[in-house]
Amino acid sequence: MGKLSQIDVRLEKGALFGVGQVRGSFERVRGGIQFSTKSPSKTVGSVHLDARALHFGYHKVDGDAHQPIWLNSMKYPKIVFQLEGLRNAHWKGDVLNADAFGSLLLKNKTSPITLPVTIKYLRNGRKKYDRKPGDLITLKGQLSLSRGNFGINPGSMLDVIQDGVVVNVTLVGCSSGKRPLLPSRLFI
Repeated sequence: MGKLSQIDVRLEKGALFGVGQVRGSFERVRGGIQFSTKSPSKTVGSVHLDARALHFGYHKVDGDAHQPIWLNSMKYPKIVFQLEGLRNAHWKGDVLNADAFGSLLLKNKTSPITLPVTIKYLRNGRKKYDRKPGDLITLKGQLSLSRGNFGINPGSMLDVIQDGVVVNVTLVGCSSGKRPLLPSRLFI
């Protein structure tokens, strides 16, 4: 994953805590994606996060988020999304819309998930990113999770932080060489 890859987390406040949101992000995103322009359904990969690297920008919230009742990040530091493929893939120019499916490991619980994604493929686009030859790919998506389903303070403190967690995903990846041209109406 490139330096511009980002995973952001948004928590909705409950009535007791006031109206609004608490936003956080992970310091570093690792992993890799094997993407084929000819067979996008065969796309596989993984994204690895360190739960201890999730920060909200408020000292109290940062500390609470890593406690055993919440993320228990000292005991379960690994968060892994294993991408198993893409469904309902369709190209619109150089943009692919699809549903990414796989499994999410969070707090030692694995659950199947699906999220709609937009993948933009830029042939020879890496040069603008880091001045090296190759292609550039960006993947963007949004996922809603229930913190209770993953054992993150389930059923408690809902008047402070609601059960729903919104995760925004932006991944940037590069290849070391140019790939074939994308399918286009010109060639079909």
